Amino acid sequence: MMIMLNAFLCLLIAVRLFTFDRDNCRYKVKYSWLAWLMIVSSVAVFLFSFFGLLNRAYYAQMIMNVTLLVCLLKSKGNIANYCALAKAKKKEKKP
Repeated sequence: MMIMLNAFLCLLIAVRLFTFDRDNCRYKVKYSWLAWLMIVSSVAVFLFSFFGLLNRAYYAQMIMNVTLLVCLLKSKGNIANYCALAKAKKKEKKP
């Protein structure tokens, strides 16, 4: 049961990232590669689970996937929002 729920969460993460619409956002190569890597790894987990190649899913994985999915849903799939927030906090700390 947990394996299928984890697979479903990974599929939702991949779909949210895949359906991201840039609108007026600038294209940045590093964020697009990061999104591609996250899509491929999430789909791989889904496929491995679907074909029975994963034996178990841990609670930590489930919590991490739920948290990532909620963050992606909140930002409408924009990864750059979180990276930009981290940069802004670093700049504030420097005198």
